[in-house]
Amino acid sequence: MAGVLVSMCFCFWIILCIHVTSLVLAQEGDQFVYYNFSKADLHIDGIATTRDGPLHLTNKTARRTGHAFHKLPMNFTDSSYSFSTEFIVAIFQYQGDNQGMAFVVSPTTDLRYGGTETYGLGLFNKTNDGKSENHILAVELDTNQNPEAFDESSNHVGIDINSIASVESANASYFNATEGKNKTMLLGSGNHILIWIEYDGSEKLLNVTLAPVPTPKPVSALMSSSIKPSVPLLSRSINLSAIFNETMVVGFSGSTGIFSSDQFILGWSFKKGGKAESLDLSKISDPAFQRSPPISRPSSLAPLFLAIYLFAIPGIIFVVLGVIWYICKRKKYAEVLEQWEQEYIPQRYSFKKLYKATKGFKESQLLGAGGFGKVYKGELRSDNLMQTVDSKLEGNFDAGEAELLLKLGMLCSQSSPEDRPSMRQIVHYLEGIASIPDISFVKAGFGMSNISKETVTEMTATSSSANFSFEDVTVLFGGR
Repeated sequence: MAGVLVSMCFCFWIILCIHVTSLVLAQEGDQFVYYNFSKADLHIDGIATTRDGPLHLTNKTARRTGHAFHKLPMNFTDSSYSFSTEFIVAIFQYQGDNQGMAFVVSPTTDLRYGGTETYGLGLFNKTNDGKSENHILAVELDTNQNPEAFDESSNHVGIDINSIASVESANASYFNATEGKNKTMLLGSGNHILIWIEYDGSEKLLNVTLAPVPTPKPVSALMSSSIKPSVPLLSRSINLSAIFNETMVVGFSGSTGIFSSDQFILGWSFKKGGKAESLDLSKISDPAFQRSPPISRPSSLAPLFLAIYLFAIPGIIFVVLGVIWYICKRKKYAEVLEQWEQEYIPQRYSFKKLYKATKGFKESQLLGAGGFGKVYKGELRSDNLMQTVDSKLEGNFDAGEAELLLKLGMLCSQSSPEDRPSMRQIVHYLEGIASIPDISFVKAGFGMSNISKETVTEMTATSSSANFSFEDVTVLFGGR
């Protein structure tokens, strides 16, 4: 029995030592500053590397992720959730929009299977996105507009809690005290950008602030605190006690997606339970690689222009081919007239003109009917009476005489015999003794408007075998 008690005490003592040791290690890792990441105590996976000094999170390899975490865990308790960190990043975009990167507070350093290369910044996938079991806080520097995450642009900063969909976000910018307003920053420009992330445990308030690093690089000490804007970009009330486990790790995660990018961390300072040490900007080194000029970001309207191009070009080709087919068809069946036919052919009117002239072949315009069908009265709107002169005269006539004869013909063919001039009046008109009166289209019925429908029907029925002309009809029915 005594041996059992000794064994139990020994086991308890070992467990206690391990727990105390982990707490001591966690306390020692609560504050650090890195300028040369090759000497840093980091857990690295994916395509991340530190061999050249800066933390090279992702490179030009597409569809890959990179992670880097401080190995020693941080102990978070109810009395101490406050933390502060600042770091300098440089993101180089080479083609379109890539996935971006994020500062992460996570319960584990192994996120290789938690995030995907084309979704979730290497943190989340479509299976675990939005689940409270993730226990992840992230501040994303996103260079991709993801509709599923409700991103407002392809150049924004966001606060993420257990999900790629940010609880708070804004387009990347910094407050300029001189101008008194925020100025836009392009995250993927390759320029050095300073980020401050501070959480006040007592106020339960998370602030995120951005600023550009001055260029050229200072030759003497220049602390980051001297250029920190007075107004944060994001400020969000968050209760981290509902999110964090007792121990958490801090680090970075990035992914390239279908477009590659180089993502660098050039300096990093962190402290739990207080304000992180300011970075000395003169100690920041440039990324150790052959810098290629970033390809300019395509316009947000590029997909629209591409869709218009893809649909409009075939449409235009289809319309052009249709026009060519129609012209060829018309030429194939076009009526070919000889030269003499073009000179002596009677004047033709299109169906459209006849339809308009007869007011749609209304019954009120009907003059009569004969062996060849119905005859309608029509008005051809034309201010030039000379257009009715026989084209076979080819202009060999006196215009005044032609106009006089045309008007006389209209007077003599009026529907009412009482309106027609006598021979004496006609002689006076021809000799110029009297002027020809104006005539309306209502009176110019050409000798047939007095024929009623009943008379026409009777005439057609009783005279089907008779031969007569329109002159006969005029004489037989009150004509002169």
